[in-house]
Amino acid sequence: MPAKAKGAVPETIRGTVVTQRRRCGKANCRCATDGALHESVVLSYSEHSRTRVVMLPPDEVEAVRAATERYRAAKKRLEEEANAGLAQLVSRLRRR
Repeated sequence: MPAKAKGAVPETIRGTVVTQRRRCGKANCRCATDGALHESVVLSYSEHSRTRVVMLPPDEVEAVRAATERYRAAKKRLEEEANAGLAQLVSRLRRR
């Protein structure tokens, strides 16, 4: 596997890219007066049964989103392979 450039987005990432909308809590902010919420794009993931989020810089959003999609595709392929293997084993053992 070729070496990654420092700061490059990994090939696969477990998580989901989502847009969070929230109020900041500052009394003089526009979100407190006119209701326009702040938006930020984050990577949401689970760690030790807790949901964690990491804010994503705008220039990395699409690369991270693509990496999470590659992870889901690889996970689906592995699950399909494992189910096929299980079905094959169960079928063989039942014929005994």
